[in-house]
Amino acid sequence: MRAGAALVIALTFLVATSAESASSAERRISGATAMRACAGAGPYWPTMTLALRGTTAWIACKQQARLVRVDLARARTTGQVRLPGTPVAVAMGFGSLWSLDGSTLYRLDERTGRMKRRIVLGATAPYNIWIGGGSVWVADDQGAQVLRISPATNAVVARIPVGDGPADMAFSGRRAWVIDHRDRTLVRVDLATNATTRLPTVGSDAPERLVYLAGSLWVTGRGTPLLQVDPESGTVMRSIDIGGTGIDVVASAGDLWIPVRTAKVDRTGLPTMTAVRRVTTAGKVSTVAVARGRVDVHGLAASGRTVWLADNTDGFVYRLR
Repeated sequence: MRAGAALVIALTFLVATSAESASSAERRISGATAMRACAGAGPYWPTMTLALRGTTAWIACKQQARLVRVDLARARTTGQVRLPGTPVAVAMGFGSLWSLDGSTLYRLDERTGRMKRRIVLGATAPYNIWIGGGSVWVADDQGAQVLRISPATNAVVARIPVGDGPADMAFSGRRAWVIDHRDRTLVRVDLATNATTRLPTVGSDAPERLVYLAGSLWVTGRGTPLLQVDPESGTVMRSIDIGGTGIDVVASAGDLWIPVRTAKVDRTGLPTMTAVRRVTTAGKVSTVAVARGRVDVHGLAASGRTVWLADNTDGFVYRLR
């Protein structure tokens, strides 16, 4: 059944700029430009609220049960889509915008936000969306599995056991990797067969984020600095001091960009950053920007040499060059 027949989705276009609101927020991150999106992260911390293509971003606004579209070139919000549930993640791929609430994956037109499909996942605690290997993927946190969704059929085509607490995925060629934030296991997935290979545990507390770059996996998270990991064996080849622990990581222009937090904040589990570090594959660390007030990281994306950071606590998107 098409979602449009069962759900009422309202699309509202906005024209107000965020210049006045952003002026004070700009001072929270040195060297950044701020633009208004939506405020309120709720009782837990969504980590993938930002999707980016070209000069358009979509933000998942959990507290308002809506998605907000931002024109990044003009630094203004240009539309919003209200959803039946509370969106906790958003991604772009296959010509569509994908959003996730507690039980349903929504497929929308990435330009207009018009609802195209509603996919019931049958998952225990789904969160986070990834695009890779010709599929859309969703983590089933308490189900200890990742769900593979076909964009051709709009259906779950595989439920792949990966361990306790799948938190992030990375892709390269015919393989994918999943990191579990509770049992700390790294799992490799053969994308042709969905067969898994269990690699060694990684990190010392809760590895939560990973990315593939230059033939290596790069892992960080709570209680974890930046680890360079062999994608074949799962062996940690190097640990890099980034002046804290990584909240998230993204690869752009051949380097890694990592918002970091202090050890004190790390113990709380909050995504409150102190700075953004840029790390080369040779291990050179530099500071791109410093937070001068509270900035929480709920989403991270990159385009060329520009990095975008979503702070849903206070409702801003930051641009870092």
